[in-house]
Amino acid sequence: MMVELSAFGKALSHPARIAILHFMADKGEVPCLDIVAAVPLSQPACSRHVAELTKVGLLVARPDGNHVFYRLERASLARFCEAMSATLHPKTPLPLASLPTS
Repeated sequence: MMVELSAFGKALSHPARIAILHFMADKGEVPCLDIVAAVPLSQPACSRHVAELTKVGLLVARPDGNHVFYRLERASLARFCEAMSATLHPKTPLPLASLPTS
């Protein structure tokens, strides 16, 4: 849980990624070009941020010919919110001994 929470946190650590998730919040599937048009970034920069969000499972990609369509993965977002809530309001102690030391 802690590693996944850390990965989500890293993915959410850039304002552009928050903007992308905000744009996707009320959309179904959208082509990458729609995301690029909605976020004030170059196409390569936007693609890098979309790739980070996809890598942790917050976005899901569906290739279709020459295009890629993306959608928000609400189940992953819900897991992140639940994990963050459990971390901030623990009922049991976190297994701190299992944390990496470097």
